[in-house]
Amino acid sequence: MNSKSHIVTLDARYQWRAGPIRERMSVLAIEDFDMLEDHVQAWEDLAGEALEPNPFYEPWMLMPALRSFTRGKDIRVVLVFAAEQGESVLCGVFPLQKRSRYKKLPVAAFSLWQHIYCALCTPLIRVGYARQCLDAFLDWLSLQRDCALIEFNLVSGEGPFNRLLNDCLANRGCANLVCDSYSRALFRPMENADKYLRTAISPKHWKDMRRRSRRLSEIGRLECDQLLPDGDVDTWMDEFLQLEASGWKGKQGGAFASNKASRDYFVAIAKQGFKRGKLMMSAFRLNGRPLAHKFSIITRGEAFALKTAYNEEYAHFSPGILLEVENIRHLHDRSDIEWMDSCAAQAHFINRLWLDRRKIHTVLASTGGRRGNVVVSAMPLMKQVNRRLRGFLNGTSTRKEDEKWSR
Repeated sequence: MNSKSHIVTLDARYQWRAGPIRERMSVLAIEDFDMLEDHVQAWEDLAGEALEPNPFYEPWMLMPALRSFTRGKDIRVVLVFAAEQGESVLCGVFPLQKRSRYKKLPVAAFSLWQHIYCALCTPLIRVGYARQCLDAFLDWLSLQRDCALIEFNLVSGEGPFNRLLNDCLANRGCANLVCDSYSRALFRPMENADKYLRTAISPKHWKDMRRRSRRLSEIGRLECDQLLPDGDVDTWMDEFLQLEASGWKGKQGGAFASNKASRDYFVAIAKQGFKRGKLMMSAFRLNGRPLAHKFSIITRGEAFALKTAYNEEYAHFSPGILLEVENIRHLHDRSDIEWMDSCAAQAHFINRLWLDRRKIHTVLASTGGRRGNVVVSAMPLMKQVNRRLRGFLNGTSTRKEDEKWSR
């Protein structure tokens, strides 16, 4: 690991709800991740007071990821502090990756770090200092002369962070654009589970699911259980790892057990999540044997469905869907969970069962310099020209080709 860190002190005037105030902010960019241990307690406190929750950037999930997935990458974690009555208050955590993001442009870019299992990159920003924190972070970015662009990738496209980001960028005159956007399935409970299921599932599909469940029950005893607070988390972890590795994810190398780094990450976050009461695991079983598993994380009343696995020998019974029906019932019984993010791709079977959607997008912005402003402002035109040129040469223009150009 690199042993460098860099502190920038920013003395500036920021606008906040109470009007203009003068606040002394400091920014610490850490590349030696062992140094993050000194800030864990303050980081935990920040996570509980964040403008928007994001468990993927909480210390118990981010630090195992940094240990497992950063080799060969230019990663740093930027911490933003405010001076408060002689003490430093941690106000923001921004994990960043630096890379040549747009190959056809001679410019480097920072992006919020997204590892293979990270489904959300909304930074942690303390609610009482949100404007000052984001302004200080953008000030720090403006001093990084070798990076003219910043990607706020995979962030919430609605809500307080989105509004704050738009406002800060507009006030600073930083050129920006939404370069990618999609909606993914979100679960919000109704009055009861039966009403939700009747609304989400057509009578035809409901009849088919009941038929599959009956056929399974003819084979043996069906049950759905949850990992309890006093349960054996090691047994549940081993079950999940084996079930996932036995299917197509294992064959293609996408299972947690496929390599040591991924397995270490899973074990670390599962054990820490269980210890903190933030782990939710459920299983659909036949004669005690797991047919499907669901692995989720809960933070501040919001749940995130990280992964599912199922026994492919029973795929014709759709055990994953049958488990999800039970998950919907279970979520209706959990008054402590307001909603669950599917963390799924745009095209996913969960869209058939969950009624709500969450907007996720990527905002590309200039860090404030002329070069970045020119690149961002010209990008729509350059993409249009590129698309038409490709269409002229190939006789067609596809969205896939446009996305390939921007990588």
